[in-house]
Amino acid sequence: MKKQKLLFIFGTSLILASCGADSEADIVNDIEAQQSEPEFHYYPKPASIRDQNKEKIPENTALESYGDEAGHYISETTTLLETMASLFEQRTVHTTDVQTVLTQLEELREKSSSFIDLDRPQPFDGLHHVHLSTLIEIDALERVLLDMKEPIHPLQVTNARVYYENAVMSHKLMEREYLSITEELGIH
Repeated sequence: MKKQKLLFIFGTSLILASCGADSEADIVNDIEAQQSEPEFHYYPKPASIRDQNKEKIPENTALESYGDEAGHYISETTTLLETMASLFEQRTVHTTDVQTVLTQLEELREKSSSFIDLDRPQPFDGLHHVHLSTLIEIDALERVLLDMKEPIHPLQVTNARVYYENAVMSHKLMEREYLSITEELGIH
């Protein structure tokens, strides 16, 4: 008896639900509307983000030239920072080693001051801010190195290593910012 009631309720609800369906006239109108629409043409998208960005954004030589200069600057300063690492790998550090690193820091400063003097397009403002934070860490490293006097205590070298590692991390952030900007703009 319960099966019959359940079957009756299910059948009734199915009939009531189908009453809300489209009428035959609506179905015919929908089919005619689909047939009268123009054919869909498929245009494949370019394979890479760079190609897509070149289509969206017209080439801007100011962006490209600044991007090239920024890439060159980042490459050069990466090399300079890597050569400084030898100071922090030594067991005993002498003032001549410190003077070598200070000379490299001075070279890095010269490169950064000429890079900062370039006319910076607006999309590279984020890179500029990260670059300034890198320079702050390099200033702190330079101050610690200038305070070192013979005999140099290992704790002084450890303290300088902290500032060096902060400068390297900040520089890596600058590299990441550069890569994300250039990818977004489709420059490199």
